[in-house]
Amino acid sequence: MQKISFPKSKKLFEEAKKLIPSGVNSPVRSFWQVQSDPIYVKKAKGSKIITEDGKKLSDFVMSWGAIILGHAPDKVKQDIKKALDNGFSFGLCHKKEIEFAKLLSNQQFIFRATNSGTEATMSAVRVARGFTERKFIIKFSGCFHGHADQFLTQAGSGLATFSIPSSSGVPQEFTACTITLPFNAEDEIIEEAFKKYEIAGVILEVVPANMGIVPPEERFIKKLYSLCKKYSALLIYDEVVTGFRVAWGGLGAKKKVELLVFDEEGQREISFDIPEPDMLTFGKVIGGGLPIGAFGGKKEIMNILAPSGKVYQAGTLAGNPISLSAGISTLSQISKQKNFYEKLRKKTLDLFSTLKEGFSKKGIAVSIIMETGMISVFFRGKVPKNFDEAKNSDLDMFKKFFNSLLKNGVLIPPSPFEAWFLSISHSEEDIEKFSKAINQI
Repeated sequence: MQKISFPKSKKLFEEAKKLIPSGVNSPVRSFWQVQSDPIYVKKAKGSKIITEDGKKLSDFVMSWGAIILGHAPDKVKQDIKKALDNGFSFGLCHKKEIEFAKLLSNQQFIFRATNSGTEATMSAVRVARGFTERKFIIKFSGCFHGHADQFLTQAGSGLATFSIPSSSGVPQEFTACTITLPFNAEDEIIEEAFKKYEIAGVILEVVPANMGIVPPEERFIKKLYSLCKKYSALLIYDEVVTGFRVAWGGLGAKKKVELLVFDEEGQREISFDIPEPDMLTFGKVIGGGLPIGAFGGKKEIMNILAPSGKVYQAGTLAGNPISLSAGISTLSQISKQKNFYEKLRKKTLDLFSTLKEGFSKKGIAVSIIMETGMISVFFRGKVPKNFDEAKNSDLDMFKKFFNSLLKNGVLIPPSPFEAWFLSISHSEEDIEKFSKAINQI
């Protein structure tokens, strides 16, 4: 299939390569995996982006999950403008910090704001180590917790796209205390790690997004919980992506996984209750598209933070009034909309059904997995159980599908290892475009 041309984007990319390393400020924007140049965005509104070449695309990247109301909602813009009149950053306390914390917190959990999801996960792990006075952390292959040195071991996202098992520039000593196990690891493998090392905590994407959505097994989640309790380690749910996207407060608040999957074995639900974690990390949605993150946990854990406690964590721009205004506005609108998450799930289900019907008619082997507001397609006959299986997909077919979608006015993440995201602004028209694209593969 002939690729769609974006000449202005191409020209801008050539200029960027002279000024920015590899021409991009984040590897996932490079379009390397689909053997194309990046698309440059001029503006965005609702479910659409407008490229520098003037082409309108239905956007299923949604700033990698950060946008849930749709691009540039009027009320959020108004609230940001009001905040701007009072100052950009104070580096001091202000009332919006309290207003924002009330939206995130509950009777058991309290939160501190950060500037990004990476800062949130990094800080949560530091708290776990300080609280338990142990140094080893367990993470899982394909789960991406940001680009802090300690996490760059068999992560997903950009590292998966570029087939890099870890990153140069990270000394081995920095990852020596990170134990990386397979996602959905067998019980005996997890138990051996707890017996061999003094584990401070386990950090987990319950529903991973950065290797594509790989369904967790109920046994796996409950085993982690029981071992953390047995060995007095902390269980951390990384909900930088899923927090306030799949449900109000995320999976930790919902206390349930509700996945729908389709593969060669047919359509089925994967639904089970999950235990409450000791700590949570948020990002993406809680800032309404502006830079933000947050980490929280039970009060007895979070009170270890300075200045009253012995664990130091800080950030001059953390809780800045502009990001918090966008976050408060976004979360307030979600809470005020009747059946918001039911409506978002219905849109996701419509896309799921469209994909299922289209690929079945074409006889193309796929695995489709969805949670509320997010969806993944792997070009393989069976739903993957871990990162290795996720990588064992037909990448050539993904490239064909990506380019067919682009030709039909749809943009999905330019990597087979990233979830796609929907907003409440996506329409039937946006979803119908997938049928035409599948037929033209």
